[in-house]
Amino acid sequence: MNRKEFLKLVGAGAAFAVTVTCLGGCTNDHGDIFPDDIGLNPDPITGAFLTIDVSNEASSALKNNGGYLIKNKIVVARDLSGNYVAATVRCSHEPRDKIIFRNNEFYCREHSARFNTSGRGLNSKGSSNLKVYKTSLNGNILSVIA
Repeated sequence: MNRKEFLKLVGAGAAFAVTVTCLGGCTNDHGDIFPDDIGLNPDPITGAFLTIDVSNEASSALKNNGGYLIKNKIVVARDLSGNYVAATVRCSHEPRDKIIFRNNEFYCREHSARFNTSGRGLNSKGSSNLKVYKTSLNGNILSVIA
């Protein structure tokens, strides 16, 4: 092998290494997709990611303002004004499924990132906004939609 062939071979290997590194840039050290690929598939007819019967005992946490539940990797809450709000359970600071609802805001139990009910970050750990979803109440059926 002469020097020209060697440089071509090394150059191709370096290009491959750079490409693999760049393509892997969308994940963290744990292999999680960042920040919000949690595999939600909307219903093709209603567009809802999730429906909840708020009259059902399983959703009793939503009967009180400030209550919340987590279902299908979505935090569904009733804010202090009685409105239903929903957000991803995956934090935008680091992709950990640790978001809950407390003190009328979304809160990450992993590293204390805080977000308002519109998903806007409220502290340095919440500098990247949180993915929120629209909600719609029809009778006793609460729908969470994109």
